[in-house]
Amino acid sequence: MKNDDIHRNLLEVLEKKIPDRSKLVEILMDSLFMEKGAIYRRLRGEVPFSFNEVVNISEKLDLSLINLTAEKSEWVDSFALEATEVGFKKWHEYIAFISTAKKDPNSDFAASSNQLPATIYAKYESLYKFYIFKYQYLLGGTVNRTSFNEFILPEELKQIYFSYYSESKHFAKTFFICDHSMIYNLITDLKYFYGIKLLFDDDIRQIKEDLFSFLDYFEEIALNGCFDETGKTVDIYISDINLDATYTYMQINNRCVSLLRTFIINAVMAKDITTFEKIKGWVQSLKRSSTLISQSGAAYRADFFEKQRMLVSEL
Repeated sequence: MKNDDIHRNLLEVLEKKIPDRSKLVEILMDSLFMEKGAIYRRLRGEVPFSFNEVVNISEKLDLSLINLTAEKSEWVDSFALEATEVGFKKWHEYIAFISTAKKDPNSDFAASSNQLPATIYAKYESLYKFYIFKYQYLLGGTVNRTSFNEFILPEELKQIYFSYYSESKHFAKTFFICDHSMIYNLITDLKYFYGIKLLFDDDIRQIKEDLFSFLDYFEEIALNGCFDETGKTVDIYISDINLDATYTYMQINNRCVSLLRTFIINAVMAKDITTFEKIKGWVQSLKRSSTLISQSGAAYRADFFEKQRMLVSEL
C-alpha cells in the first residue's frame, strides 16, 4: 500500500476518533514528541506521517494498524429488509439489477449459506416472515414480546420477496452450497420461540407445511438440475462442514457484485473486483468439502432429503 494512502486513512480515522482539532494536536505532540507546527503540517497533508509515526499513534490511541495499512475495498452499501422507505428503495434497486441477468447469456450467481437459500425460501411467506420476525425480536431485545401471529408484514415487503424470488431465476448459471444443518438450525430457532410462547401450534403447522413444500421444491431443482420456471442451470452442493456465514457473488454484463450477509437478513454489498474475486474464491473453495446433488449423487441426495423431512416431521 502507498504511504499517501496510509496517511489519508490515518487522517480519516483520527478526525472521527478525536473531532476536536486542538485536543488531537496535543495528543499527537505527546505521542510523537513533536512541536505543534510539525503536527499541523502533517494534519494538513503537507508532510506525510512516517510508518513509525503511524505505529506510535496506533499504539497510543488503540487503533487497528491492519485497517490503516490494508487496501480499502469499495464497500458501497449495506441494507436490510426493513419496513422503511430507505430500506425498500435499496432492495428495489438491487432487484432491478438482478433482473438484468435475463439479458446476459453468461450471467452467474453463486452463494454459500448457513441458512435456507433466500432464492428458494422467498417463495414461502411463513419462512421469510420467520426470519424477519427473529431479526426484529433480537433487535428489540426482551422488551419485544410481539408474537409471530401478531407480527404483520407490510405488503410492499411481501412484494419485494416475491420479486426477488422471481427475478433470481434468470441467471444463466446458478449454484448453491448449503449447510448440511440448515434445517436443523431453523428448527432449533422455532423450538426456542415456541418455548417462550411467541410461536403457537397454528404457526408451527403453517411453517411445517411450508418447510415440506420447500424441501419438495428444492429436491425437484436438485433432481432436474435447473429451475422449472426458467429452465436455467442450477448446481446444488451440500457442505459436509459447518458454514460460518452466507457469501454471495454475481456477475451480470461484466458487472461484479458480492455480498456478505449479516444479522440474519442484512447484507453488505461490494462492487469492486478485488472483493468479488476473494468471495468468489472462497465460495468455490467450499466445493472441496461439499457433495454435488444436482443430477448426481442420487443415493446421497435421497438420504439427505429423507433426513431433512424427518427433522421437520418431528417439529
